[in-house]
Amino acid sequence: MIDTHCHLLWRLDDGPKTAIASMDLARLLVRQGVTTVLCTPHYSARFPTSHAVAGERLEELRRDLAALEIPLQTMLGAEIHFRLALSGPLEEIGERSIGGFAIVELEGAATAATPVAVHERLAEVGLVPIFAHPERSAAVRADFRGLDEARADGALVQVLASSLAHRRGSSVAEGASALLDTGRADLFASDAHGARGTASRLRSILDVMTQRYGADAVDGLTNVRPAAILKQALG
Repeated sequence: MIDTHCHLLWRLDDGPKTAIASMDLARLLVRQGVTTVLCTPHYSARFPTSHAVAGERLEELRRDLAALEIPLQTMLGAEIHFRLALSGPLEEIGERSIGGFAIVELEGAATAATPVAVHERLAEVGLVPIFAHPERSAAVRADFRGLDEARADGALVQVLASSLAHRRGSSVAEGASALLDTGRADLFASDAHGARGTASRLRSILDVMTQRYGADAVDGLTNVRPAAILKQALG
């Protein structure tokens, strides 16, 4: 699995607090079948993570992974809050993109129209949004039309294991399942923040998804589409 949403970098946001904790999470992800992680530290009002600092931390992480012989490839993106996607400096959003895509966090305050507004703004600088966990927005769950419009123009939808694991309640879990059931999900990722909780259940969640949607569909969500995005990033 290529994990396209993971808080693996320590002491940047609400992810691991120490380098040791990051290594513990990395080992767990490898045991769960993850081969590559796109590190996505928050970029929000609460966590205005410096992209330069995140890049330095990524290099430290890579050195630690190599020293400990943990077979995990890593790349750097960001989880951009939708409010910053709508009003933040476009150059700062651009530097946090990956392969022409920007991972945009949708959550409770997002409206059904937010995906269209974000897509239109990012298109000004040639970026395409990947909407992370739209299932967390009650307005989006109730009305997928804005999400559908953005997807029709090229945007992608990323459903997270933390949602399916009921970490955010049954309504969010049902919303994630609805996105998968109706073919609206393009990517599946862990949203792992530490070596406990959802990350330890990732393989079992994927097994359930495979039983429900088939191996080819799950491979598309976890390998084929993620690989295409990262390939674009590598040029």
